[in-house]
Amino acid sequence: MVLRRFRRFLGTGPARNLILGQLIGQLAMLASLPFLTRLLAPEEMGVYQFALSLAIVLQPLATLRRELVIPFGDSREARQERRTGLVASALLVCLILLFGSVTWAIGADTISIGAVSTAMLLASLSLTYIENAYLIRLNAQRRLAARNLVGGVGCALLQVVAAFYFGGALAVAFAYLIGRVIATAVTITRAPTIDEVAATGKAPRRHRFSAILSGMIAAASSQVIVMGSTLALGAAGGAQVAVAQRVAATPVSLISQGLMQVTLGAVAPLIREGNPGVTKKLREQTLRLTAFSILVVASLAVGGPLLAGPVLGPEWVDAGVLIAVFALPLGLMLVALPGTTLLVPLGKERLLMMLQSARLVAIVVTFLIAGSLTNSILVTSIFASITWVLAYIPLMIAAFAASAEHDRDQGGPQRAG
Repeated sequence: MVLRRFRRFLGTGPARNLILGQLIGQLAMLASLPFLTRLLAPEEMGVYQFALSLAIVLQPLATLRRELVIPFGDSREARQERRTGLVASALLVCLILLFGSVTWAIGADTISIGAVSTAMLLASLSLTYIENAYLIRLNAQRRLAARNLVGGVGCALLQVVAAFYFGGALAVAFAYLIGRVIATAVTITRAPTIDEVAATGKAPRRHRFSAILSGMIAAASSQVIVMGSTLALGAAGGAQVAVAQRVAATPVSLISQGLMQVTLGAVAPLIREGNPGVTKKLREQTLRLTAFSILVVASLAVGGPLLAGPVLGPEWVDAGVLIAVFALPLGLMLVALPGTTLLVPLGKERLLMMLQSARLVAIVVTFLIAGSLTNSILVTSIFASITWVLAYIPLMIAAFAASAEHDRDQGGPQRAG
């Protein structure tokens, strides 16, 4: 029964290969974490995790969100948007490298290492997002599945090797870049001619600035605690928070993309054809994910403090307690994912950006106040996590209200759950 349900979730054919490639790649990256926490000093791990968080926040700006446009254009437009995204990313990476060179010249070694690491990680993320979007445009799902698998496994192995032989955040970031470049190179496909791939639809109308800002705000909301901890408490303290958040976010990172595909696949025909029933679909998925998240939160809350030391190493015992602290907000993130996914196709992108902005401001204010009053990683994380949890309430209300509005407009039931 369990195996049959798992196979049903994976789907069939190319879709199953795509999800399996993502799953194996993500599991490989997670499996490398205990090696990295033992091979890198907490300060070095803190610098690397801060650089990774900053790169995640800067990625929408680097690619100009062209990865959202590439899959919808014809062959000429796809190639043009691909080139635009890669050139824009290269320019921002070069600016960050220039900043790293300047700080190195004036003797700010830690800042320089962080900047160069950020540049390499940003280059990796940007290349992956743009090139993956191009494979989606070409409907090359087999190549994309292979790229996800090779990239995850390759990056994990190269990072462990780099940490063992060289050590330091810079070496690990460079290994990540090499892994992504190799994965892209071995799965790249030739550029089609105009006649080989016809346009399948028109790109949705988007305000580019709003799309970039919305992406950066969403990324910052999930990374602000890690970055703030590093700035306020030092690299070693920030590393404890970063590792804890990375472990607690494992369920989200493993199934989030597949979950978004399931959500959009269930409601897209209803929205496209103007039929009611979106609220029912959203309610069903929310209830299923709530039951699953309860199990996840309980497991992380109990297992985090017990297993962090034995698995990650004795220096990371504090991270185990923080895993328990982050379990609830990250579990709730999983529950809220279908709702936040639906706000954009339901025409509520600006509302989503406003709610994300409010969430970011609330978390930052809470973090600053708690950090200044307590100077404690644990207490600050607890208060930030409470704010994180509360910030999901208006997001869920907005999602159900938007789905109910759609159903109401199409003559369906008005009850929003």
